Amino acid sequence: MATTEQSSEPLTEVLIPSFPNDVALNILARVPRQYHPVLSAVSKPIRSAVSSPHFFAVRSLLNCSESITYLNVGSRGHSHVHWFAVHRNLNPTNDSLLQYAPVPPIPVETPLVGSASAAMGPKIYVLGGYTYSNCDGEYVPSYDVWILDCRSHTWERGPSMRYPRDHAEAIAVEGKVYVVGGFPETLWLEVLDPAVGRWEAIPIPIPIPSPDDTEAFLYDLKLVDGKISFRLLGDEEFRLDRTTKTWEVLQNGEDYNGGSCVVDGVSYRLFPGFKVKGFDKKVGEWKELKHVEGGKPNYVWDLKLLNLKGRLVMVFGEMTNDSEMGKKIGIWCAEIEVMKNADGDWCGQTHWSEKVLLLPHLKFNSRFYFVCSCLSASL
Repeated sequence: MATTEQSSEPLTEVLIPSFPNDVALNILARVPRQYHPVLSAVSKPIRSAVSSPHFFAVRSLLNCSESITYLNVGSRGHSHVHWFAVHRNLNPTNDSLLQYAPVPPIPVETPLVGSASAAMGPKIYVLGGYTYSNCDGEYVPSYDVWILDCRSHTWERGPSMRYPRDHAEAIAVEGKVYVVGGFPETLWLEVLDPAVGRWEAIPIPIPIPSPDDTEAFLYDLKLVDGKISFRLLGDEEFRLDRTTKTWEVLQNGEDYNGGSCVVDGVSYRLFPGFKVKGFDKKVGEWKELKHVEGGKPNYVWDLKLLNLKGRLVMVFGEMTNDSEMGKKIGIWCAEIEVMKNADGDWCGQTHWSEKVLLLPHLKFNSRFYFVCSCLSASL
C-alpha cells in the first residue's frame, strides 16, 4: 500500500545544475500544478521534489497554491470508481474545455462504491461505501476510511468509522471531517479530528430513518452561519451547532437540486428542469440564467457546477437510450458565460464540449445509475 508520509526536510539532491536548490525550488514551485507530471519526468530528484510537503510549503509561501478540482465518477450498478484531477485546458478548443488526469485507484481488491468524500487542505477523505458479497450478492457497507494525498496521488488508510456507512454525506470544517447518514442503526453523525485520529459520536434528536423510507435521503450538506446543515427529502432542514453540539430544526421548502458553486462572488445553483440560477444579492432572490439549455445533449445525468479558474463550468454524465445499449458512458462539460441583457436579466451563453472522457469499464444496462462528486484540494 502506498503511503503519503514523506520527509518535510529540504531536499539535498541537485534539482537544476548550476542553481542552488533553494533557487531551483523557488523556480519549480511557480509552475502550475497541471504541469507537475511533466516536471516529474525530467529527473528523479525533481520527481521527489514536486510530491514533497516541503515543495508545497514553498508554493504556499510564494502564494502559488492552487485550488484543484477532483472528480469522482462511478456507477451503483458497476463496481468501478474513477478519480480524476480536473484542469482547465490552457489552449481550449470547442471540444476540449477541460483536461482530466487519472488518479491511481484506492488499493483494495474490491472497489468501494457509494463512498462519501470531503477535502481538507491537500487531502481528500473517502469514507465508507459498500462492496458486493461474493456469497449472496448482497452489498456490505464499510467502516473504512481512505485518504488521498493530492500532492503525491498516493493513498493511506485513515481511522475506521464507528459504524459502517454507504451513500452518506461528508464535509470538512475547520480541521475536522463530519460524516452524516449512510443508514447506521443508532448513530447518524460522527466527526473525525485527524490530529487525534479518533471518531466522536454526536447524537441527533430525531428518529433514525429506515433505508426503505423515501424521506430518508439526505442531501445538501453544507456550512450555514458556522453550523453543519443538511436536509432530507421532506421540507425539514437540520442544523448542528458544532460548539454546543445542539440541533435546531427549520422548515425549508425550497426546491433545490444539489449542485452549487460561487463564481466572482455570485452563488449559482442547479434547479430541476436543467435550470441554472444565480443569487441576486440586491433583490435577495434567485434569478434563472436564460438560454442555458440551448443545444444540450439529449441524455444527461448528475449535473455538477464547478468554479474552474474563475469560470462557471457544468460537468455531467451522458446517458444512453435502449437502442444504444452497450455504448460506453461519457463525461461531458460546458462552460457558461454569464451576461446581463438590456433589461437587467441574467443570461447564460453555453459553450458545449464534445465528450471529454470515456469511462472504459462502464456500459449502459438496466442497472446503470451514474453518480459523481466534485471536490477541491489546496495544492
